[in-house]
Amino acid sequence: MGLMGSSFALALKKARPDITLVGHDRNPVVVQKALAREIVSSANTDPSVLEMADILFVAAPINALRAVFAELAALSEGRPVTDMASSKTAVMEWAAAEGIDLIGGHPMCGKEASGIDAADGSIFAGAPWLLTRDEPVVTDLVKAVGSRPVVMDPITHDRLVAGVSHAAYLLSVAYVLSVSRRSDWPEASKIAAGGFRDMSRLAGGDPDLYVGVARTNRENLLEVLDAISKELGRIYRHLEADDPRLVELLEEARDARERWAKKQ
Repeated sequence: MGLMGSSFALALKKARPDITLVGHDRNPVVVQKALAREIVSSANTDPSVLEMADILFVAAPINALRAVFAELAALSEGRPVTDMASSKTAVMEWAAAEGIDLIGGHPMCGKEASGIDAADGSIFAGAPWLLTRDEPVVTDLVKAVGSRPVVMDPITHDRLVAGVSHAAYLLSVAYVLSVSRRSDWPEASKIAAGGFRDMSRLAGGDPDLYVGVARTNRENLLEVLDAISKELGRIYRHLEADDPRLVELLEEARDARERWAKKQ
C-alpha cells in the first residue's frame, strides 16, 4: 500500500463507496497508516486477509513482484489478479510461472514522491491505464477512477513505454548528474529555477523502483537511448558549426509536442 496502491484505494473509495477495500502490506507501519486514514476497511501484514477479496490489485515494486506472486499463488485461484507495474513482459512471465493468469496493468501516472504518505486519489483522472486484455471487472474499476483503459500486448507495451516514460526518467537523471557534477554547481544551484525544476523532477523518483523498471525493459531502453544519443549528436554538431539549421530541429520538436498536446 505504497503510493500507487493507496492512491488507487482512495480513488476507488470515492468513486465506489459501496466497495469494501482490503489491504496487505509487509510493513506494519504502513498497515497502521492505511487503517488510521481509513484508506481501506481492513488491512494486515498477513496476506491471508486478502482471502475475502473478489479481485486482487498488486501494487508492489518490480523488484518485489516475484516474491509477491509466489505468496499470492494460492490466494489467486478463482479470482482476477492485475498489477500496476511499469513493465509487462517479464512481469507476466513471473506471474505465469506461479500459475497466475495475470491481467497486466500499468496506470500511466504517478509522482516523484513515493509511499503511502504521498497517496493522492486524483492522479488517475484522465490518465491512460494500459491493460494486456479487456477483463470487464478490471476495466470497469479502471474507468471508475477516471482512467482511460488502453489494451495492448506486453511486448508492445514495453516498447512504447520505454520511449514515453522510462527513458524520460533516465534523461532526467543524466541531466541532474551532468549539471550537479560541474565545479560551478554551488553557484548555479542558487539560481536554478523553473527549467531545472521541470527537467529534474523525475530524477527525484525512487531509485530502487526505477532500477527494477530499467532492468526489466533493458533492451527497449537501450534502443531508445541510442536514438536520443543520435539526436543529441545532431544538436551538438549544429552548435559546434554554428549552423543556422539548428532552428529547424527546435521547430520540429516544438511542432511534435504541440500535436501531442492537442490530442490530450
